[in-house]
Amino acid sequence: MKKNFLKCLNIRLKLTIWYSIMLMVIVALFSLFLYLLMFQTLEISERSFLQDFAYEVALRINISKDSKITISESHRIISSGAQIVVYSKNKKMIYSTSNLFAKSIKNIPLDTKVRMFELNGKEWLVYDQRIYDMKNNLIGWLRIGRPSSTRRIMNNLKNVIFLSIPIPFLIAVAGGYILAKKALKPIDDITTMARTIGHTDLSKRLNFPNTNDEIGRLALTFDEMLERLENAFKRERRFLSDASHELRTPLATIKALVEEALERNLTKDRYHQQLHYIYREILKMNKIISQLFMLSRCEEGNWPVDFEKINLKNMVEDVIEEMKEFALQKEVKLYHDCNKEIFIEGDQTLLTRLFINLIENAIKYNKKGGWVKTKVEELEHQIKITIEDSGIGIPEEDLPFIFNRFYRVDKARTTEGIGLGLSIVDWIVKIHKGRINVTSKIGIGSCFEIILPKEQKSTT
Repeated sequence: MKKNFLKCLNIRLKLTIWYSIMLMVIVALFSLFLYLLMFQTLEISERSFLQDFAYEVALRINISKDSKITISESHRIISSGAQIVVYSKNKKMIYSTSNLFAKSIKNIPLDTKVRMFELNGKEWLVYDQRIYDMKNNLIGWLRIGRPSSTRRIMNNLKNVIFLSIPIPFLIAVAGGYILAKKALKPIDDITTMARTIGHTDLSKRLNFPNTNDEIGRLALTFDEMLERLENAFKRERRFLSDASHELRTPLATIKALVEEALERNLTKDRYHQQLHYIYREILKMNKIISQLFMLSRCEEGNWPVDFEKINLKNMVEDVIEEMKEFALQKEVKLYHDCNKEIFIEGDQTLLTRLFINLIENAIKYNKKGGWVKTKVEELEHQIKITIEDSGIGIPEEDLPFIFNRFYRVDKARTTEGIGLGLSIVDWIVKIHKGRINVTSKIGIGSCFEIILPKEQKSTT
């Protein structure tokens, strides 16, 4: 019930409650400490005063051999409110200022301890002092009693404490509420501004003053999050737009081919040709979906990366062998410059995909009679991979964007391609803690230079 109640309260009230409780605990502990300190101080003071007073009175008492007593300055004793009883050295009472006092203390043994007893509903302190003559011989005992004011003073102090506690409590509640309201006002302002920002307009920012405190850092973090969300939404919209366009084209082709096959009486060879075209478009769609799936898993960190020792010379030769037929169709020559075995720690599948994508692009966007050169060099702690072609080249203004998803230098899309290959290459280079650099000139060709570390210190 208590937890549910606290959950229903806003932070301002919670802070006020906790602040008030903490202040009350501090006030209560301080009051208790003050009470105990005052009690101890008063008690010690009264006992010390009684002992000193008894010593002074004992010096003024003279007891003769026939037990006659003379007390000098007896008026001081009476005016102090004290009562005395004098005993002989045999502990027989020989003098008393009050019979009631004498009767009340008759059962208290004579010793040098300060004792407390009750008389007429009041607390009294009593102390016994030995009486000596001029030769320091014991001639009797003095018992002196005095009303104790400790309880009365402590009761008054207790009443003052109990009556004064509500005042700081009310001040704490009011002050705590005002302070909490003032401290949380910037959060209310941030909340109000944040509510005006919708998913359709993520370009807005809080633009909260940089106060360099918790609130300022919260607002800055919120603005940074909005920027990331805006970029993510932009990428998503661009991704959906490009993906739908890329998938719509092969689907439209398949639809047209199927409609033609259904509506017309085609020859067997024509049907076979139609099926071949459909199969080609299906392969294209399958490639788009596979690369989309790969990129999605890579960006989410779900792609399994298995680093192992790899012979790059053999890997590049295998990829070039696989690309020979495609290069032959495009009338492009392939060259490979790697005369020795070079080893690297990397993921076999991903690095193979890297070479396939780059060499395939170099062939695809090349000229008839062109060439593609692949070179692998071993540096001290790194491997340098260079893939150069004599293709159509990439405009300088497009170079910063070629690794973006679905980005096509050919805006008219007259050449084959879906614009995902280089995005995958970029991710593979990053996962291997490497870097990639591209230089290109229109009509002359492009050069992709990749630097990868020989060893991976940690796997991801």
